[in-house]
Amino acid sequence: MAVGDIRSVAIIGAGNGGCAAAVEFVKAGLDVRLYGRSASTLRPLLDRGGVDYEGVLGEGFMPIRTITQDAGEAMRGADLVFMVGPTQAHEDMAATVAPHLTERQILFAAPGHTLTLLPHTLRRLGHAHPVTCESVTLPYICRKVAPDRVKVSRKAAMLKFAAFPATRTEELAGRLKPLFPALSPVPTVLDTVFPYTNAVHHPPALLCNIGRIESTGGDYCHYYDGITPSVGRMIDALDVERVAVATAYGCVVDRLAEYFFKIGYTNEAGRDGGTAYSVFHNSEPNRWIKAPSSIDYRFFSEDIPFGLVPLTELGRLAGITMPVSDAVILLAGVASGKPYRESGLTRERMGLAGLDIAGVRALVEKGYP
Repeated sequence: MAVGDIRSVAIIGAGNGGCAAAVEFVKAGLDVRLYGRSASTLRPLLDRGGVDYEGVLGEGFMPIRTITQDAGEAMRGADLVFMVGPTQAHEDMAATVAPHLTERQILFAAPGHTLTLLPHTLRRLGHAHPVTCESVTLPYICRKVAPDRVKVSRKAAMLKFAAFPATRTEELAGRLKPLFPALSPVPTVLDTVFPYTNAVHHPPALLCNIGRIESTGGDYCHYYDGITPSVGRMIDALDVERVAVATAYGCVVDRLAEYFFKIGYTNEAGRDGGTAYSVFHNSEPNRWIKAPSSIDYRFFSEDIPFGLVPLTELGRLAGITMPVSDAVILLAGVASGKPYRESGLTRERMGLAGLDIAGVRALVEKGYP
């Protein structure tokens, strides 16, 4: 069976999002191959022969025909290569898929929001004119509740989507939309970077609750209990800086409250309140999500070096000061003992060194010469 012209999908990443996608794609009748790098992650799925699931996709067990640590086996003949993993893994995932990727295959990263990191890495690995596409976030709010069971709390109502180069966005959106109806094309991959709101709400909420996390092991609800009015004001200040940088690059982005309402993660009261506090205290999908058990978690390790750091890098290029973002990066680094700015997504790492704003826009619009 096919969905549009897509019959087979290689899912690169067997974590929360990869397992949720596998369930949905098998339900749609597609040939699904699930690749995972870690034997310990794959073993429970191999033993079970698939994944148990609950939530908005229904409840039951979904068998998966191919579960493998061999990326070539997963990708051979696949129409879509769906890269589902944390952004800090994008370089490694690109290195994994590069030897097996063909021109006819669609490479779709969700979440993407790493600007030109993925095509720049593929180019360095031998693909002279890479074509990639990405969405701002995962298509789902989901968590593994056991090594072989995923809970899908909500499907995103809107997925901002762009291709690199932008000249391919319309074509690839058309091919993927039957499988991802929530896709909402935007002008360039810049427009998938700036709506990445995890970068402005996860780090300050974790930073302000370090004592509670370390004393309780995260025994509270991260979004509902952890985002108080004072924490919300920090998030709002970061959001102002995010929007300012986007505007400098000619991108139109919604403030946090409006964006969360559009993607279905808060209700009208959350939107109309206009603050981070109102957003998260009216967010049913996030209501019961527990806090991480330690600060060694993706709210810092992903959302700072691959969220806040590239925002500040683009801000500096545009001459915009970002004192709140800089302070969060600094203090989180002190608390965790990790050099987030040095290890993060710099302009050099994205292949943007030496470019001005016009050069960045030309690259994402037209691709490599």
